[in-house]
Amino acid sequence: MTDDDEIGNFWELARFHAKLNVAPAYFGPTTLEVVRPPAWSYGETPEEADEFVARLDSEERLETSTPVSVFDEEGADMPVAGSLSILCNGVGHPVALLEIEEVGIGADIVEHFRVIYRADA
Repeated sequence: MTDDDEIGNFWELARFHAKLNVAPAYFGPTTLEVVRPPAWSYGETPEEADEFVARLDSEERLETSTPVSVFDEEGADMPVAGSLSILCNGVGHPVALLEIEEVGIGADIVEHFRVIYRADA
């Protein structure tokens, strides 16, 4: 993964451009804009991560599918609609701020993402 400063700089730009707080003067900062979301890369290899990032340029809907057992084994929290995350490419550079639009739960957990902000390509 890339260095923490690069992720931090990306987050500063992304939260500004995404306008996460439309009324800061009235209500102050919100949790959504203050707490930096987790950064992640898709897949097991840099190539898989880059292929997933390439889908940002296509009309294809961004989604992932993970067996429920993986969350149980790793003790990870289940995804929640509305959560933000920073998508990184295969070498760990941040490329997009994503929001989980929808979570489908069955044998697998299916997350559908929406791009909130994209760094210049």
